[in-house]
Amino acid sequence: MTFFKTITLITVLSMPSFALAEVSKLTLSEMPLNQTPIDGVSSAMMSGSMGTEGVFGANAVMEGGSVFPPHSHPDARMSLVIEGTMYLGVGTSVDPDAEQVFKAGTVALTPAGVPHWMAARDGDVRILEIGTGPTTTDWTED
Repeated sequence: MTFFKTITLITVLSMPSFALAEVSKLTLSEMPLNQTPIDGVSSAMMSGSMGTEGVFGANAVMEGGSVFPPHSHPDARMSLVIEGTMYLGVGTSVDPDAEQVFKAGTVALTPAGVPHWMAARDGDVRILEIGTGPTTTDWTED
C-alpha cells in the first residue's frame, strides 16, 4: 500500500537538512532560511531531502508581493499555511482571478503532476510543505 505523497514548495536540493536521531524541537521562525532562485522566496529543509527516497518537510517563507511561478512535481504536495494568506492557482500561467485563498491554519493538497502557482499578495506567508522524494520542480509557465 502506498501512503499519501506530499511537500514544499520551494526548496533546493542543496539546502541543509536536519538529521533526526532523536526527538527534535524546531522553531520555524528561528530556523535559518536560504534564498531560493525565486525572488522573495526562502526555505530550509526540516527533515529528509527532496533528492532521496522518503518523506521530507520544508519551512518556506514567501515575502509579500512574491509569486512562485507555475510548476508541477511528480509527487503530491501538502502545504500547511502557518502564517499569512497564500493564494494558489492551477494552470500553466498566473491568473489572479483563478486563485484559491488559503489563510493560516488551512492546507492545500496538490496532486502529483498538476501545474500550479502560489502568491503572497497580502504580506509575508510561511508554509510547511511536505512531500515524498526523490522529486523535482518542473517549470510549466507559458
